[in-house]
Amino acid sequence: YCLWALTRSRANWRQRWGRALTGGWARWLALSVLALTLIPVRQSVLAPAEVVALEALAIAAPMDGVIQAIPAPPNGSVAAGDILFALDDTTLRNRHEVALRQLATARADALTAEQKAFGDERSKAELAVLRGRVEERAAEVAYLEELLVRATVRAPRAGAAVYTDVNDWIGRPVSTGERIMQLADPEDAGILIWLPVADAIALEVGAEVRLFLKTAPLSPLAGELFQTSYQATLSPEGVASYRLRARLAGTNPADRARARLGLQGTAKLYGERAPLLYQILRRPLAVLRRWSGW
Repeated sequence: YCLWALTRSRANWRQRWGRALTGGWARWLALSVLALTLIPVRQSVLAPAEVVALEALAIAAPMDGVIQAIPAPPNGSVAAGDILFALDDTTLRNRHEVALRQLATARADALTAEQKAFGDERSKAELAVLRGRVEERAAEVAYLEELLVRATVRAPRAGAAVYTDVNDWIGRPVSTGERIMQLADPEDAGILIWLPVADAIALEVGAEVRLFLKTAPLSPLAGELFQTSYQATLSPEGVASYRLRARLAGTNPADRARARLGLQGTAKLYGERAPLLYQILRRPLAVLRRWSGW
């Protein structure tokens, strides 16, 4: 009798789960979970970011040459008119010296022809040619003087010279238009965001941005998106990404001081509201579509 009673009251796991799923509380639980998945939440995405100057000037090589000196220290402050870098001008100075001597010779020949032109018809005929040669030498001297001035690049305005290291550039040959450094305003700091294509969501200008710097992850900086890109490019990490830019919101001096140029972190971008279920299944659905070809 005892064995029969114990066997009669025992139920296997399948029977217990079956009774639980058919009970009234299970229906209420399923309805509650469904209701929770329909709650609208703000879409968000994380992306690597960096503090940059929004209105930085690109300082490029004005001509082909070799970097001779960079007086401006990396990320150091410079005033308007200070020397940023100088190209090796040894060849230019030698050419300028030769051109000056050739100009002096041409002027002497022209002067001699002018003196002889009063009584010598042949000298009078050569005078126009000699005067043209003087103008040609003078133009060459002016051109070389302009190149000598351009070999020394000065700051067009005050700011910070942003580049890697002096030793990376000294003695390095550069070509015309090659960027050497950036002249940035530390007070005009913003956020540069590389949003991977696989994580992209619908974002509009004015979307909220929060920047979590690696140096201060517990004190995020608020920002506002003001520029988006329609074409994806490779990020510094080699990932196809959209290049976004945001302004720092607020005028708190402490936040401005923490947003130092060059600091990196993670940006959280907020989009439109969507059901929680969509936010949870967005990535799996995207992977499923790529895999199935729907």
